[in-house]
Amino acid sequence: MRILLYLLAAATFSACHETGKQQEKKDEMKEGVEKIGQDVKETAKDAGEYLDEQRKKVSDDLQDRKDEIDQKMKDLKKDGSEKSTKARKRLSELRDQINRELEDVKKSSASTWEDTRKGADTLLKKSDREWTEFKQEFNELFQ
Repeated sequence: MRILLYLLAAATFSACHETGKQQEKKDEMKEGVEKIGQDVKETAKDAGEYLDEQRKKVSDDLQDRKDEIDQKMKDLKKDGSEKSTKARKRLSELRDQINRELEDVKKSSASTWEDTRKGADTLLKKSDREWTEFKQEFNELFQ
């Protein structure tokens, strides 16, 4: 029984004892995992910077359009005619849509960015059409 106990202890000890090669492999794997972790962090940082850049570009485009509408509304306020009031109302609705889209752009996450960007692009195209139609309909107000 005592011999069996010694053999079992020796077997356990030899099984638990690591060789130099095993330790080397563990160290290599640990370095590999650390490198992968670092690469993932760098990729995430790059993706975040890209998202911020895209968000700023879309936000700037929307803000430019909003500023253009605000300026025209300010000019139309001076006119005071019924047609001017109607024009300001339509511009106000468009500006409100742009404001909502600006908020969506600011709040968008990486996972929702593509949908948000598509929505902003669609709104910009729509506002281009509406702006052109608006200028044609109210051309005497743009002189």
